[in-house]
Amino acid sequence: QELADLLNSTARRFAVLSAPMRLHIISCLCHGEKNVSELLGEIPTTQPNLSQHLNTLYTAGFVSKRRQGSQIFYAIANERIVQICQLMCGTM
Repeated sequence: QELADLLNSTARRFAVLSAPMRLHIISCLCHGEKNVSELLGEIPTTQPNLSQHLNTLYTAGFVSKRRQGSQIFYAIANERIVQICQLMCGTM
């Protein structure tokens, strides 16, 4: 049962990374913390779509967020995610 739980958990994490938009977000955040406006300047999408993908990444524990005034800043929560993405995509 432990192995099955581990495999299911791993599959869910890879499912989160299966969206190109989420990989693009992670790639942008590899260069440091950014707010939504900064990410929108680098990623061609709408604010609602970006927010939805950021929420998915946050819920999965891949990114962290902090509020500063009315701005929310996102950052990579764990360097392991960067390493996984680099292995999957080559260097980012």
